[in-house]
Amino acid sequence: MTPLGIALGMVFYLLQAVSGESGYAENGDFDDAEMDDYSFSCYSQLEVDGSQHLLTCAFDDPDVNSTNMEFEICGALLEVECLSFNKLQGMYLIKTKKFLLIGDSKICVKLGRKSMTCKKMNIVKIVKPEAPFDIRVVYRKGANDFVVTFNTSHLQKKYVKELMHEVAYRQEKNENDWMHMNLSSTKLMLLQRKLQPNAMYEIKVRSIPNTNYFEGFWSEWSPSFHFRTPETNGPELSLSYGPVSLITRRLWNNCARNQKK
Repeated sequence: MTPLGIALGMVFYLLQAVSGESGYAENGDFDDAEMDDYSFSCYSQLEVDGSQHLLTCAFDDPDVNSTNMEFEICGALLEVECLSFNKLQGMYLIKTKKFLLIGDSKICVKLGRKSMTCKKMNIVKIVKPEAPFDIRVVYRKGANDFVVTFNTSHLQKKYVKELMHEVAYRQEKNENDWMHMNLSSTKLMLLQRKLQPNAMYEIKVRSIPNTNYFEGFWSEWSPSFHFRTPETNGPELSLSYGPVSLITRRLWNNCARNQKK
């Protein structure tokens, strides 16, 4: 091959290499996006604002590059085919009255017009209740117990009225020693004899749907409530008052009378 041919060949090779690099740069956003894991999770909250429902989605990997990423839901909607989410601090949200609450929807992560990943979800099967609130603990001296009450916004809702509540309580000095109780009402009694005397306790509550139609996840925990137990767990444990002291005094009086005889 002549020197001129070799030179032309090298120029052609270099042009191809430069062209390839510039082409990769133009499509780099899509190529990089395809390498990321865009798995995500969603939950719904019904009647959060009057008759409006809230759907929240987020990437499972909080460090994923979500720049220019959008979420879209299609199917099982009223009057429209699809709805786009609003992005707020790494979360993707929709508040609307247009959820049909029957059948599956398709939720997709989109980059431009391209769907990166999609999932089928039923809004009524991913319900996360609002957290309970207003916990109160009242000590009943005569009954030797504590009455625990709390409130939930779901008592006033049309949907998801039936919930299972998990009550967790612990002595404050035992950080990981939680006791748990499940109940369907918003009131329970804790027996005084099952708690340590003169001790500080922490108690909190969370909820989950408890019907065949509405299913989903545990709510966030309620704010904790703190209470202190009395110094003794009832008269039967006191050495100064109650049955034990009465028996002791009777024995002492009998001994005293026998000595006088």
